[in-house]
Amino acid sequence: MKQQTMHRASLSVAFLCAVAVVAVAAPPKKHVIVDGSRARPVHRIPLFDDMGQKVLSTDNPAQPFSTEMTCGDCHDYDKIAMGWHFNSTAGNTLPGRPGEPWVVADEETGTQLPVSYRGWSGTWNPADAGLTYWDFTKRFGRHMPGGDMGEREDPQLNPKARWEISGHLEINCLGCHNAANELNQSEWAVQAGRENFRWAATGASGLGIVNNMASRLPDYFDFMNGPNRDSSWAAAPTVDYAANRFNKKGLVFFDVTDSPSVDHCYFCHSTIRADQDKNALWGSDVDVHVAAGLRCTDCHRNGLSHDIVRGYDGEQHAGNAASLTCRGCHLGDKSAQGVERMGGRLGAPRPLHKGLPPIHLEKLTCTACHSGVWPNADKTGLVRTARANRLGIHGRAQWDTTVPYILSPVFIRQDNGVIAPHNMMYPAFWAFLKDGKLKPILPEDVKPLVVALRKEEAMAKEQAKAKEAAPAETAPAETAPAEQPAESAAEKKSDSSSGESDPASAPEAKAEAKSAEGEGEGDKAEAKTEEAVAKEPEEAPEIPPLTDSQIATILSRLVDKGEGEPVYVAAGKLYRASGGKLVASDHEAAKPYAWPVAHDVRPAAQALGSGGCTDCHSDENGFFSAQVKADAPANLGPVVTTKMYAFERLSPRFLGVLEEGVENWKIYIALVAILGVFLIFALLHYGLVGLEGLFRAFVAMGSKKD
Repeated sequence: MKQQTMHRASLSVAFLCAVAVVAVAAPPKKHVIVDGSRARPVHRIPLFDDMGQKVLSTDNPAQPFSTEMTCGDCHDYDKIAMGWHFNSTAGNTLPGRPGEPWVVADEETGTQLPVSYRGWSGTWNPADAGLTYWDFTKRFGRHMPGGDMGEREDPQLNPKARWEISGHLEINCLGCHNAANELNQSEWAVQAGRENFRWAATGASGLGIVNNMASRLPDYFDFMNGPNRDSSWAAAPTVDYAANRFNKKGLVFFDVTDSPSVDHCYFCHSTIRADQDKNALWGSDVDVHVAAGLRCTDCHRNGLSHDIVRGYDGEQHAGNAASLTCRGCHLGDKSAQGVERMGGRLGAPRPLHKGLPPIHLEKLTCTACHSGVWPNADKTGLVRTARANRLGIHGRAQWDTTVPYILSPVFIRQDNGVIAPHNMMYPAFWAFLKDGKLKPILPEDVKPLVVALRKEEAMAKEQAKAKEAAPAETAPAETAPAEQPAESAAEKKSDSSSGESDPASAPEAKAEAKSAEGEGEGDKAEAKTEEAVAKEPEEAPEIPPLTDSQIATILSRLVDKGEGEPVYVAAGKLYRASGGKLVASDHEAAKPYAWPVAHDVRPAAQALGSGGCTDCHSDENGFFSAQVKADAPANLGPVVTTKMYAFERLSPRFLGVLEEGVENWKIYIALVAILGVFLIFALLHYGLVGLEGLFRAFVAMGSKKD
């Protein structure tokens, strides 16, 4: 044992010495100097691992390449890391207007909690919600672009963090800049779910195949000791590079572009109707700008700093960002010198808005008429987004989720007094209330209570059925055998709905469902198990939403935690348990969180108002009168609803007068026309009378002279 310890220590010393030698021997990084040419540079470059050593396909074992070392050899990685996609935890930039949050979502526990490091009002800081950088990266690494909390030092101590095994999730440069069709962001999500952070970029790039899962390795695993000889199933990740991608000099060609295709952006920024038939997507239209041949980066531009132009009015951004908004491109903007620019960037047409009262351009954003899904007449619909509902990850296991419930469009008057369309979500989460402050509880801390309660209810139900089926004179001893299958069935039902076996609620489990690919012969039994797990979502019944009685029971059981008064926030209310029932009250944390909608943009012929004033000014359409329902992933009785005009800060009385005017405008115009005719005749009459008077005066004056 002592010899093994000494041997391990000597290996560690040797490893550190090797790192030091590499660090000393590594040439200085050569940052690119832009000379103004628009020609695209050819990227035939060497690969480097995270220790700065050159990677070859013949290496055994071959290491995954590091984007920081490979791309950072020419580009200033530290400067790029301060860009918008990678700086949410850095605090080096203003958060700007509210954007889409990350959502801690779990259907079984009725949770949809918006979190963000940006500090947007209505979101929770992940640290306050109990998420460390490790937890955040594990949960959301699937749609993260890398960097940020995936490679920063965590101010929160987390004994469960396994960075030494997983490696850091570096910025995925190729996720945006690789123009090759073999780029697979879905594979990035799978590798992130397997805790293969260090290997994720390699797997997604298509340069090689990543085998095995870091998530299977024990916490005490040390890569310096070589393969895990205790288990072939819990094997360390390895890379099989495609040898034909390396030339004789060991260089690899990357088809790199500074203007990513829309597919790269769509992986994280897709939005569809929740009721959209997935097999009928071919019948839907893309954003009008995409249809015209533009790319996202034509408007959302950035330099090496990656400080991307978000493109909304009033954005604080250096350069000519104001000309890259809707108004800036189409209508023009005023420069710092006060010179009116007529717009037309990238050939943008200047809209005439014939017949539209100018006040609409002052009180509405361009997106109010042109962006997002068309509003429903009676109530606001639901949408699903890539990041919130985990869209776009392909494979045997289904990753997408029903929760969170995102309402859209909700027309809200912004702080600048202008109405804009928004996506909106009512938070739903468990929490402890202490000294007037809420402390959210993560779904995994509530799930055991939910599973246990549903198991108890299932057992009671089965026992009741068995009792009803048994003859009245049957002795209790004879009914006992009938209870055993009921318990077994209840356990099976509970297991099928728990997060441990449901890939829809555990991304790690889903990632493992794909692990059979590339496994050795010795892992066939495990591969069969994983294949069964992958098929389970198709066979398992839908998870029923929690009822008010179940929520009350769970709240009573959370009292034992002793961290404050247990509460459940959902559907715009805060709920307490009192006498086995729920009592609702208002609370600031229960208010909805909303963020403006920018895309997809519809053409003029499909914009609100293209069918006339009644597209908005009518009870039959939803711009003012639609009901906004506080949808929640729990059954809490009657849903709280709010009329759209309340978010627009308009009074029903004013709307009544306005809509009456719009509906009867033809009558009003006819009356004005008739009055106009009478006025004209009156003016002619009095004009002729006046002329007659003047004529008589002239005649009288002539008679006097004679």
